[in-house]
Order: sequence, then structure tokens, then C-alpha cells
Amino acid sequence: MDLQAYKNHLEEPWGKIYYDIVFNQLEDLDGKRILDFGSGFGIVANFLAEKNQVTAVEPDMEMMIHRKRSNLYEQLQGSLDVLEIFPDEEFDVIICHNVLEYVEDVKPYLEAFSRLLKPGGLLSIVKHNHVGRILHTVIFENDTYKAQSLLLGENYKTHSMGQAVYYEISDVMNPLDFEVEAFQGVRIFYGLQPNDVKTDPGWREKMLAMELAVYEQSPYRDIAAFQHYWLKKR
Repeated sequence: MDLQAYKNHLEEPWGKIYYDIVFNQLEDLDGKRILDFGSGFGIVANFLAEKNQVTAVEPDMEMMIHRKRSNLYEQLQGSLDVLEIFPDEEFDVIICHNVLEYVEDVKPYLEAFSRLLKPGGLLSIVKHNHVGRILHTVIFENDTYKAQSLLLGENYKTHSMGQAVYYEISDVMNPLDFEVEAFQGVRIFYGLQPNDVKTDPGWREKMLAMELAVYEQSPYRDIAAFQHYWLKKR
């Protein structure tokens, strides 16, 4: 993991617009007991803490040191082990964004989330989309050789987080007691543009309007680089 590369990415317009979109998708959460698992620099936890009671869990100490903290929330260091301290049905919402691609086995994490969620609670998962990754590789990176490898099922490396492994949302739902409440696209258009246009005045605002206009519509959400699934515990 290259934390400096990730921090640099977050300061660019194409890093900031990602959170503009995600915050729009999370903004209706109010008065909830929320767990943010794999909270990183605390960007989402800090945003949610303005209107909710939030506990954030992150294994990396350096990320915790540099986390966002303008709003009050509980920060714990650790991973799956930390979740054992919480009683059953503790949370209304669990956030797990771009995390499960980097764990060896998703099953124990999902079992823990199911235990911790109240009946009717929501699991917010942002995951990498295989179709979106291939589009990005062909169009933005102009690397058809790499894209062919992805088509054949090879794993890939992200620019800052290292080796990642795809999983399907069906892997999350079965055999656990979840159902899809909704799903949305993130980074539908902007990741396909060259970065030099993204520093133009007004680019972020105009592109954000486009992304927000279609993120709940197919076929746009089906080709997004990331997909945001809301899973409801029965």
C-alpha cells in the first residue's frame, strides 16, 4: 500500500469528486448508529458523524493519525478481531467501502456484519466493478493487453492499495440473510476522461451534475468503475 500516492490522489479533483458522489448517496442517513469498517483516513466516518453516532474501525495506524476529525466519532484500531467486542444487533448501518477486495476471505467479515446489524439494518458496500475496470483500462489507460488479461479473470493492482481481487455481490448475499435494497454507480464518466481536463474551472461541478443525474439508472450504473450496493438484513 502506497499511502502517499493515495493522499495525493485525494487532493486531486478526480479524488475529491469521488467523495462528492458518495456523500450524496449517504446524505439521508440521520440519527443512526453506524459502523464504518475499514475507515481509512476517516473521510466517510467524519461526514456521517455530523448527523449520526459513528464508530470507525481501521487497521492502519498511519491512516488513523492523519484521519479527518472535524466531527466527533469513535475510532478503533484493528480489523475483524475488534468486531467481537460489540453485542449482536448493535448497528443500524454498516459501511464497508472498497475493503473486501483486499481481504483473503470475505465470508467471516460478512458473517460479522450480519451479526452486528439490526433486523432491517443496511449494509453499504462500495465494490470495484469488473466491467468498469476494463473500460477504464482500454479508454483511460489505453492498455488493451492489460484489458485482455482482466477479461480472462486475472487479478489487478490498484494505483495505491496494491493487489485486489474481484468478488460478486452474490458472494455477499448468499448464504447470509441479505437482500438488495438499491444499487448506484460511482465514477461512471469522469474516470474515462484524461486528467488534464479535470483541472479546468468548473469541471468538478459540471461533472458532478452528470454523475448524480444517472447514478441510479441502468445502463450507466452497470458500467461504473465502482458500484454502491445497499443490502438490507431481513
